[in-house]
Amino acid sequence: MKAGILAIGTELLMGQTVNTNATYLSKQLNDLGIGVYYHYTIGDNPERIKKALRDMLETCDLIITTGGLGPTLDDITKEVIAETLGLEMILDHRSLAIVKDHFKKFNRVMPESNIRQAYFPDGAIILDNEKGTAPACIVTLKEANQAIVVLPGPPRELKFLYEKYVKDFLSETNALKMHSVYLSVYDYGESSAEETLMDLIKGQSNPTIATYAGDGKVLIRVTSSGLTHDENVDEVNRVVAEIKNRIGSFVVSEMGEDIDQVVSNLLRDKGLKIAIVESCTGGKLTSALVKYPGASELLDVGIVTYSNTSKVRDVNVSHDTLQTYGAVSHQTCFEMVKGLIAKTGSDVGISVTGVAGPTGGTLEKPVGLVYIGISIGGTIYTFENKFTGDRELIQNRCVIKALKLLYDYLIKM
Repeated sequence: MKAGILAIGTELLMGQTVNTNATYLSKQLNDLGIGVYYHYTIGDNPERIKKALRDMLETCDLIITTGGLGPTLDDITKEVIAETLGLEMILDHRSLAIVKDHFKKFNRVMPESNIRQAYFPDGAIILDNEKGTAPACIVTLKEANQAIVVLPGPPRELKFLYEKYVKDFLSETNALKMHSVYLSVYDYGESSAEETLMDLIKGQSNPTIATYAGDGKVLIRVTSSGLTHDENVDEVNRVVAEIKNRIGSFVVSEMGEDIDQVVSNLLRDKGLKIAIVESCTGGKLTSALVKYPGASELLDVGIVTYSNTSKVRDVNVSHDTLQTYGAVSHQTCFEMVKGLIAKTGSDVGISVTGVAGPTGGTLEKPVGLVYIGISIGGTIYTFENKFTGDRELIQNRCVIKALKLLYDYLIKM
């Protein structure tokens, strides 16, 4: 089944609203084995909406529209769909009663304009909207074996209607099954991943392989479709095993998780407490581990020691070390994490010190030079890294590198 998503609303084109609905729907459709071929965004213009619908009807089995179901004159989605398909608009008295009742609950009189929300293309399957005043619907074109699902724009309403009605409707009408695995790859660039897997990518038919890069992670999607569920799973597992045979040490998750979530889960599962002392990242590393519920189970303390004075005061770095080697050095990094563990007694410790820039670099210690220390199992390791980019990018790359180094040690425990 081929699908297209048609987002309607001038506010989307003006940048006033972010189209999160398309992302949500694409993921949901993919989980059902429905391929999304098009994303259209159209303003509140009937002629352009008609053209987009006609174009999509030529190639898509399923069209999902979002937006344009309100009571105002520019909310024209249902009317334009009816005109495009040559259908009459019919008043549904049950829907009208529901809309009126919605206003009564808030002790408000329903404006006359809201009556238009109870009109639908003739023969439409009406979907009651418990989260708003705009009922949705599904228009089926039985002879062409096509369907248009008409959903409201507010994400809360759209998600409710999709989960309650649309998902079951699509599951019943879509015979194609699909299974996907998403490999999260760190410390291995997208070009390196493609080069290593090029023969698999070029020779793909089913399963298919695709790589996506962003935020320090390469996501590798492996998808099998058209077979039984068990056969799809077997085919995907076969390809995943080959990928992991080639770059397995860089794969941290088979569920598309980010490295901070993976490390958080590992620490929690192993019952380990972590302490962090960071300089150039200014708290970003600690913040990465507290994004998820239950952070108190794994995070003992996070300290930002930006000045030399704080390094001495808070984690007992010696004056001599700072004077001899400087704040950005293996020696200072070592003493930071050593002092941290001595102070907290945590199971695991991480220290970070470096030059994030854009100023402060020298020929000997340029912008992007960062040292990361790991204390685990009673042993301390320090690593020199040279990152590129602006200040924020260097900080983010430092956080990701520190988490990947910790991940490597955690999975060996």
